[in-house]
Amino acid sequence: MHGRLLLLTLLTVVSATSTAQAASLRCDKGIVETGDSQDDVLNLCGAPDQREHTPRLIDPDGYPAEGSVTVDIWTYGPDNGMVRRLRFIDKRLVNIDSSRH
Repeated sequence: MHGRLLLLTLLTVVSATSTAQAASLRCDKGIVETGDSQDDVLNLCGAPDQREHTPRLIDPDGYPAEGSVTVDIWTYGPDNGMVRRLRFIDKRLVNIDSSRH
């Protein structure tokens, strides 16, 4: 049991560290951070190489479903083997993920 608790604690710390490190991205014209708008990211990083858009869910009456959000994923790269995926919810940057390919 003690080993499981230690492993869970270690995974939590590593996850928090990874999230903290991925909270900003350096672009040609400046640094973007979580909380920035899509317009801020466009101005600082330019247009992404790929965009994915998931609109709000619409209820049968034609209104946005309660609690639904728009989700956009913007992909930059690969640049020197690095791919960066930016996730927006309702046009606000919430996550930056970087990986090598």
